Amino acid sequence: MSIDRHRSCSPVDLWYLSLITPLSSPIGQQIFARSFHCAFDRLHPYFEAQERNYFCGVACASILLNALSSSPKWTQSTLYSTVAQTYMLHGITLTNLSNVLRKCGLSSIIRHCEDETIEEQFRRDIKNEQNFLIVNYWRQFEGNDKNYPLRYGHFSLVAAFDEITDQVLLLDTSNAKHPQHWLGVKQLIRMMSTFDRTATMSRGYLIVNHTKNNQTNDLNSNSTSIK
Repeated sequence: MSIDRHRSCSPVDLWYLSLITPLSSPIGQQIFARSFHCAFDRLHPYFEAQERNYFCGVACASILLNALSSSPKWTQSTLYSTVAQTYMLHGITLTNLSNVLRKCGLSSIIRHCEDETIEEQFRRDIKNEQNFLIVNYWRQFEGNDKNYPLRYGHFSLVAAFDEITDQVLLLDTSNAKHPQHWLGVKQLIRMMSTFDRTATMSRGYLIVNHTKNNQTNDLNSNSTSIK
């Protein structure tokens, strides 16, 4: 897929709430029991809902930083005020979220969904037990006026993968509206393969590999070190 194709290929046939299975449901629990969920075990103790509407990326970053830190103490407010604010304007792009993590001591790989090989690559990445993934994807909901659907970009952490149903578990930080849920890989790939006008490129996902990030820097205890 080229970037020009992304500009006109928002998956308007995908209505988000019709595609997801809540983790708390009986089916969601059955899927979880057989799934590969090492990431969930590490991330869930530090999960928290986003504090502001546009803090989905910040919330994902603080959860991951605390999960990988030897002394977890990041809050969304601290991360925003000391690092992320510089990179944000009513939200954050995939590249800038990678920059925030780098400032905090976590290196990441950025994968933009720009060609047909991305689905195969994504499947390899989610099967690597050392990887933590933050996905940046487009979502669509029915609004109060059915002629004006709600459409926007979002960030979530991938917490598990089930091969049988081919679904990933997303730790959605807009938890009050959409609790943790399962979503099909093919649908997620389509949502990540949309064009982000702010970034002027496609969306995608970040990979943070635990073996390459054994310990994060506690920058929040010394904010003056952040340039």
